[in-house]
Amino acid sequence: MKSKPDDLTRRLKITATSDVNPASLERLCSELQPDLDLSLDERSIFLKSAEPPSWIQFVALAPWWIKALGAYAALYVAEIVKEAGKETWKKRAEIARAAAGAGNKILKFARSLVALRERISPRTKFVFGLPVPDDYPGTRLELTGKDESTIAAEIALFVSYLPAIERLIEAEGLQGKVAFGMTLRIAGDSSLRVAWMIPDSSKTEERTLRLDDEPLARAPN
Repeated sequence: MKSKPDDLTRRLKITATSDVNPASLERLCSELQPDLDLSLDERSIFLKSAEPPSWIQFVALAPWWIKALGAYAALYVAEIVKEAGKETWKKRAEIARAAAGAGNKILKFARSLVALRERISPRTKFVFGLPVPDDYPGTRLELTGKDESTIAAEIALFVSYLPAIERLIEAEGLQGKVAFGMTLRIAGDSSLRVAWMIPDSSKTEERTLRLDDEPLARAPN
């Protein structure tokens, strides 16, 4: 059953493959609420292969992400941009975490994911995404960070790029016309690589988005 678009505007949906212990997900939800309005999909995703993939996916429409975390993302990413001379964004993540403050919802989210990592298989991936340009697999970013500073920075960057991702989908006419969804990857310079495959073709398209163009990433006055 597909999620209704209005549901994903109002809340964050958490889905996982069948190997993930439901109790671990329930504990995560209790840690994130009431700061975040979310729902846990009680169905498990069964995938068949020699070694089935393992993931926990966090999906909502862009308005939910921006309303829930946009203000925190702006503060967080402003610190990353300000420290642009200090190598990669991962090197700046610790500085941004310190400046974000204990009440930052992104930092709390990252801290809960680090705690969850201790309760699940190390091969389980954390995936953040949008149910566009198709409901599944949609647009997705795999978090690669292991510590709360790096994970928080990834979340903040993801949220900051959402307006640009939506503009790209519209400009390229991709709604409902992408094979296997769109994949996101944060480069070392904090730019975002967006890739997708053209239906009925083996050709992959890629675009690069940059923080300089994003209002959410600009430092407040």
